[in-house]
Amino acid sequence: MRTLPLLFSTLGVAALANAQDLRRGLIDADVVIVGRQVGKKPFGEDLAMHRVQVLDDIRGADGNAAVTVLDWPKLSLHNRPTPRQSRLFCLQDASAIAERLGLPSNNGPYYKLLGWAGSHPLVGKDLDKDPTVQFARVLAAGEAGASSTDTANALAAIAIEPDGEMRTQAVRLLSERGDLRGRLSSIHWNQLIARATGEVDDIDYKIALAELCCEQRLEGLLDALAISLGQVTDVEFARCVGRVGKVLHGEQATEKLNSRLRLAGQDEDRRMLLLAIGATNTESGLQTLLSMNTKDAAVRGALQEHRSPRAKQALEEKK
Repeated sequence: MRTLPLLFSTLGVAALANAQDLRRGLIDADVVIVGRQVGKKPFGEDLAMHRVQVLDDIRGADGNAAVTVLDWPKLSLHNRPTPRQSRLFCLQDASAIAERLGLPSNNGPYYKLLGWAGSHPLVGKDLDKDPTVQFARVLAAGEAGASSTDTANALAAIAIEPDGEMRTQAVRLLSERGDLRGRLSSIHWNQLIARATGEVDDIDYKIALAELCCEQRLEGLLDALAISLGQVTDVEFARCVGRVGKVLHGEQATEKLNSRLRLAGQDEDRRMLLLAIGATNTESGLQTLLSMNTKDAAVRGALQEHRSPRAKQALEEKK
């Protein structure tokens, strides 16, 4: 259920390194609530106990009106409750820690916040319209037994929103969950690939869509993405196109990108297509680049993307 999808397992998880991971917090949590910190007490020098009012029990709070969230203030790199703010809480059971420390039982139940990036966001006053809460409820419904078709349809609706805060999270989750991805209809896939090719502003979202469509091995995906090169001048997108090309077409990816290169007009189109060829990390890509003028700045940039010993050697020789 939580195995890495094809694109990431084949080529590494660098694209996820800086991503927000709310979905991971929602999946890993024992309890998910919308809450507000209403009190804080120290326990010794190293521990603080935050009393959190439960505003909405999304999953697992079992009717408790409040819970206690443990926090270690001297540890800077983790999520912690903030006074007077309504936030989503992805909580992990801390009853064993509380028992070991001898914390008073009448202040329980005890939890700690999960540390996934983006898993403790602010939420709006109208919970029924808040996109974060809506996303969390979709996942909670799936955990509670909603059909995979209903869950997939709900995630797809979020994923294709024109300007949705949770759309990239929904796309990432569909990439990671083959059981849900397999429930999407051809209409959904047409909408998703249209978003992948048409988006020019939100690059993280565009890359997530491209990787999702790659997981489904949609026909014509590489050609469609290559058209965006030049319009979108973000290097990360060129790298994504190269990765997608290698996964879907192997050594043949170079010729597909090269055919587009022969039609490229502006210098920026050419530079981005060369970067994508380099990012395939294929032998055919390397040979194509080495056959060009390696003093050309765009070609040198593409060789740097290839990262093979022979590409590095070629760059050293032409210094």
